Amino acid sequence: MKKLLWTLAVVVLLGYLGISSALVVPETHMAMVTQFGKPTRAIHQAGLAFKWPDPIETAVFFDKRQQLLSLEPTELVTLDRRNLVVSAFVVWRIVDPGQFLTSLRSMDTAEQRLSSLASSEIGAALAARPITQVFTLNEQDFQLTEMFEQISRSANRIAERELGIEVVTVRPNRFGFPKQNLLAIYKRMESERDRIARQYRAEGQEQAATLRAETEREVRQMRAQAQREAQALIGQSEAEAARRYADAYQTNADYYRFIRTLEAYNQILGEETRLVLSAESPLFDLLFNPPEFDQP
Repeated sequence: MKKLLWTLAVVVLLGYLGISSALVVPETHMAMVTQFGKPTRAIHQAGLAFKWPDPIETAVFFDKRQQLLSLEPTELVTLDRRNLVVSAFVVWRIVDPGQFLTSLRSMDTAEQRLSSLASSEIGAALAARPITQVFTLNEQDFQLTEMFEQISRSANRIAERELGIEVVTVRPNRFGFPKQNLLAIYKRMESERDRIARQYRAEGQEQAATLRAETEREVRQMRAQAQREAQALIGQSEAEAARRYADAYQTNADYYRFIRTLEAYNQILGEETRLVLSAESPLFDLLFNPPEFDQP
């Protein structure tokens, strides 16, 4: 009977030692083997692994996947003393389980340390830049992307050295202003839009004045050209008329005198015209002695 009990005790002990010596590491995790609480070796490869049985060696498992940490909105100050409310998030993962276990021991503690670290880095980066590098319409002045890349690198150096954590990236969720500053911000935005509108109006008025001046110059040139052409045509017409009159006079002097006399009557005589002239005046020859025409 005693032999059977000893045999059962040995079997149970061997089973316990076998079970406590073997550990299965999942694909998504890694294990840290500790000897009497002191980290000795890390197991990153998934599968079956062995260790000394408990309590000589124990295994602590850590998730090796990337983790997402959302930071609480924090009010920060820029270089030009402007207050901003910043919300951000951190993507991180454990790369050194020994350092992580020694420094933090739990995920909650890790998130608290990372939250403090990322918030301080964001605050330091904003304190070194004016607000125009965060909110701007000019792409050359916009440095928000570069700023958060620098924050990610700085936070990663500290986290790897002190916490055994790799900070993959730090990125903003939202930038805003404190409620008490919104009215002043809206007024500045309105004044900025007014300034831009005045600039556009001034540029438009300048262009309009330039166009009007060019148009007036072209109109004056066209009018001068038209007047020159008109004077030339008038001169040509008068010369042609004079030539025709001369030809008509040379061809039929009596007919020419007759026509010229009628034109003089038309210009001199009217409904209220009174002339006191001698009846023997040459002007009235056609009235008293009309020309005779040959009957056909």
